[in-house]
Amino acid sequence: MFHLIRSELLKMRHTFALKLFIAAPVVTLGLGYFLSGKSVQLTAYNWWYTLILPITIAIWCANIISCEKRTQYQNILCLPIAMKKIWFSKLLAVTVLLFLTSLVMWGGCTAFGIFTVMNIDPLNGLGGCMLLFLTYIWQLPLIMWLTKKANYLIAVLISFGCNIVLSMIGAESNLFYLNPFAIPARIVCPFFKMHPNGIPIENGSFLLNTGAVIPAVGISLVLAVLCFWLTVWLFAKGDRKHD
Repeated sequence: MFHLIRSELLKMRHTFALKLFIAAPVVTLGLGYFLSGKSVQLTAYNWWYTLILPITIAIWCANIISCEKRTQYQNILCLPIAMKKIWFSKLLAVTVLLFLTSLVMWGGCTAFGIFTVMNIDPLNGLGGCMLLFLTYIWQLPLIMWLTKKANYLIAVLISFGCNIVLSMIGAESNLFYLNPFAIPARIVCPFFKMHPNGIPIENGSFLLNTGAVIPAVGISLVLAVLCFWLTVWLFAKGDRKHD
């Protein structure tokens, strides 16, 4: 499986998509510094999970499938490997990119905090970035499958639109866990100390309570397992016949 994941990442080595795992955090930090100066951490983290990270994920997932569609899947149809392993390796490759870009974002924000103002301490920053990583994983197989059934642009636009619109619906209510898109924006509130709209959270707010974090992450991970399994099964079910 390691070799399959490495192969998927090598296919992307000359693409804009692969460069995004570093470029996306750099752009976010630059935007945060331009808009907020010394309070770069607050602005950068907020722009990260409300805008930059969702579009980055959509581009990765759409790119890894669209490159196969351009060749009518000839690069994988000739391989003596089960289709479910190929699909799963693609999912894991994008998951690796998501994890790496989360670390780059945390490292960049922490470095900026050292030279400007440490609004968010390193442990809270790391915790928030890892929570975002865990709660965005479930979207990866769905975007990839949408790209397979439709095309690159449609998959990116639908993913981006859902994350922008649905992530704000109910994010601050007690029933936020019913909307998987709102979970990331809600559970990072105690770590980044700000509302999903970027406004600092007042002292004593219920949004600073970390009690909802573990159940919400659990829901996201269960959803991720279901989405991974379902799309792997659907891809394998098609045997060696593809769109």
